Amino acid sequence: MRRMILAALLVAFLLPASLAAQTVSYVVSMPKPTSSLLSVVMEIRDAAGPSLDVAMPAWSPGAYSLHWAATHVQGLEARDGAGRALDARMVDTNTWRVSPAAPVVRVTYDVYMGTAAVNDTHATISGTRCLLYLVGTPPYPAPGALTLAVEAPPGWTIATGLDATRPGVFTAPDYDTLVDAPVEVSPELEIVTFEDQGATYEIVIHAFRHNYDTAKLRDDVRKIVAEQVRMFGGTPPYGRYVFLFHGGNGGSGGLEHLNSTTISFNRQGANDRDRYSRFLFVISHEFFHLWNVKRIRPEILGPFDYTKPQHTRNLYVSEGMTSYYASLALARAGVWTRQDFYDDLARNIQELQTQPGHLVTSAEMSSWLTWNRPDNAANVSISYYTKGQIIGNLLDLEIRARTANRTSLDEVLRYLMAEGGLPKPGFEENGGFQSAVELVAAEGGGSGTFDEFFRKYASGLDEIDYDAYLGRAGLKLQIDRAPARRTIGVTTRTEADRLVIANVPPSGPGYDAGLMPGDVLLAIDGERVIPATFDARLDDRQAGARVELQVLRGDRLITVPVALAEERAPTYKVVEDPEAGAAASALRDAWFKASGSP
Repeated sequence: MRRMILAALLVAFLLPASLAAQTVSYVVSMPKPTSSLLSVVMEIRDAAGPSLDVAMPAWSPGAYSLHWAATHVQGLEARDGAGRALDARMVDTNTWRVSPAAPVVRVTYDVYMGTAAVNDTHATISGTRCLLYLVGTPPYPAPGALTLAVEAPPGWTIATGLDATRPGVFTAPDYDTLVDAPVEVSPELEIVTFEDQGATYEIVIHAFRHNYDTAKLRDDVRKIVAEQVRMFGGTPPYGRYVFLFHGGNGGSGGLEHLNSTTISFNRQGANDRDRYSRFLFVISHEFFHLWNVKRIRPEILGPFDYTKPQHTRNLYVSEGMTSYYASLALARAGVWTRQDFYDDLARNIQELQTQPGHLVTSAEMSSWLTWNRPDNAANVSISYYTKGQIIGNLLDLEIRARTANRTSLDEVLRYLMAEGGLPKPGFEENGGFQSAVELVAAEGGGSGTFDEFFRKYASGLDEIDYDAYLGRAGLKLQIDRAPARRTIGVTTRTEADRLVIANVPPSGPGYDAGLMPGDVLLAIDGERVIPATFDARLDDRQAGARVELQVLRGDRLITVPVALAEERAPTYKVVEDPEAGAAASALRDAWFKASGSP
C-alpha cells in the first residue's frame, strides 16, 4: 500500500503543470502602435509541478501554412507573484519552459505583428500569432476558460466576436475559442448592425475613404446571411456574428472563425462590378465556413495541434465545396443572377482545365500537400478550392438526378452537422464524407454507390465529363477557341527589356526542345528578340516550322532548335441548353430555389 501511495505521489509530481487546475488570463496592449509590437502579459494561476510549458502556435486554423509565430516574440521573461525572476528558456521551436512553477506565474513579452496588422490606424489581435498557450496534455493547450483584457489607446474602439464581461475584457471557454476570435482595435471603425433570425450582426469596417454605400452592403450581406442560415434550419449557432472588413488597394480574401470573419476588400471597388462581385463571393464563402470547417470538418481539424501541419485529404470538401455554396447561396439569395453563377463555374473549369497539374495532382493530394508547396508548382499543382468547387457542383447535380430531386448535397451537409458537428468529432478522414453522401442519397431513393465518382474525380485524375453532369440540370459546357497562333510552348516575362522564360509546361515544343525557366531569349533565326514583337514574329511562320533560338542560360550562349506548335486558347462558358427536357429544367429550378421556399 505504501509503495502504491508513493507511486501515485510520484506520478502526480511528474504530471505537467497544465494538467492541474489552473486559470490563464492575458492583458494585451499596444503602447507604441507605430512599432507594430503588441505587449502581452500572460498570467497563470494555480499551476502545479516542477515547471510549466508555454507555446506559440506554428499555424492558424483555416490558413494551412506554417507561420512560426514564436520567431516574432521578443524579450520574453517570467516572474512569480512576488516579482521574483523565474527561469524561462526555449526548449523547441515554439515552446518555452518556465521553472520552477509557482502559484502565480506572469510571462511578459512583446510580439512583432507586422506593419499591416499593427500601425497608427489600427491593431488586429490575431490570437494564433500573439497569445502563448499553457501546454496541457502535449501538444494540446490546457483546458479551461480564459480571459483577455485589451488595453486600447485613448479614443480607440474594440470590436470582436468574443463575449465581454466588462468593457475591454473578454472571455472564452477554451484556448481554441479564444484565438479563433480576432480583435480589431482602431480609432476609425465604422460599424453597421442588423438583426436576422434571432441573431445580431455587426459589420465593422476599417478603411481609409472607401466608396461603398454601407446600406447597400448591409442589405447584400443580410441576404447572404438569411439564405445560408435557412439552409441549416433557420437557427444560427450563435447569438452574435461579426464581419471585420479591412479596406485596402488590393483584392478580397478572408479567414473564417466560429462567429466572426476577417475579410480584406478594395476600398475603392464599389463601382467596379467584378471587384464588388468578388467581395460578395468572399463574404459568402467565409460565412459558410462557420458551418463547413468550423463545425463540419475532417476529424483532424479540432481539437487543434498547433505544433505541426495537420494533413487531411479533405480540404477540397472543406474549402472547395464552401466555394461552391458561396456561389450557389449568392444565386439563391438573388444577389447574383443565374448567369453570374454560370460564369463563376465556367471560370473555375477554365482554371482547372488549363493547369498542367490537373493531369498530375488529384483533389485529395492537393489537399494533403497544401503545407508543402512544390518548387515546380506551376506544372504539378492544382487548387483544391477550384477542383473542390467543381466537384461539389457536379456531385450535387448527381445526387439530385439519382434521387429525382428528393435530396441533395444540402442534406449531406445538414446530416454531417447533426451527426458530427462541433463539439462532436469530425467525419472520418478516409471515406467519411463519401459515406455521408451515400447514406443521404439512399434515404432519398438513390441507388448505387458513389465509388466511381470519388475514385475518378476526388482521388483520381480522370478528365471530367462536364456535359454528362451539367446535362442533369439542362446545362452544357460551350468551348470557344481563339484564332490560331504559333507558340514555342512556354510562358515568358519581361525583365529590363529582355524576354525571359518564366515556365516550361511538361509537354509541348519548349519542353521537347529543352528550354528552361530563366533562359533569356536573345534572337530568333539570327535576329534580335524584342519582347513587344516576339509573338508576331512567331505568327509569321507556319506551324511545324523549325526556328533557331539563341538563348542566354546563365553565362552560356546556346542555340536551341524548336518546332513551332499551333495553339488555339480555349474559353469555357456554361450555358442553358435550349433543348433540355422538362425533368432537367425542373431539377435546375429546384437547385436554385432559395432555402425554405415551397
